Formats: sequence, structure tokens, C-alpha cells
Amino acid sequence: MKRQVVMVSLAASTFLGSMLAGCETRKIEEEVRSIDWYQTNDAERAAKLIQCRSDPGKYDATPNCINASRAENNAKADTRWGTKSEDVRTEPKVP
Repeated sequence: MKRQVVMVSLAASTFLGSMLAGCETRKIEEEVRSIDWYQTNDAERAAKLIQCRSDPGKYDATPNCINASRAENNAKADTRWGTKSEDVRTEPKVP
């Protein structure tokens, strides 16, 4: 009986210790930037996209990576891919 009490106490102590140890390793998260912020700050957007692509498993689904990627898509959608003489991209006809 005494041995069982010691084993349960030891297991509970180990479990509690591991739970408390995990609390110390939580890192501070960065401030979440909006899509508009990334659209107006080209250098920061480029740096964030490099970080996101360097370790996709860690950063890819973070809010800042998503917002930077959407801002990049918006910035690319606003540019023309060719000149009129090249006839690479035509404007859609709106009825």
C-alpha cells in the first residue's frame, strides 16, 4: 500500500513538473499587422515573406504570413504584365 502511494505521488509530481516546465518556454508573439499595412510597407512585406518561405512548417499559417501573402497578391494584381504593343494582358470588357 505504501509503495502505491509513493508511485502515485511520484507520477503526479512528474506530471505537474512537466506542465510547469512548458509554461516557461512560451515565446512572446509578434504584433499582427494588417494586409493594408503590408501593402504600404514593401520592405517589411518582403522580409516577412522571406521568413515565411524559409520555414513554412513554423511560420506559414501565422496571421502575419497570411496577411503579407495577401498583400503581395494584391500588389501583383495591380501591376500590368506588358505594354499595349506587346498585347500580353488585355483589360476585361465590362458590359
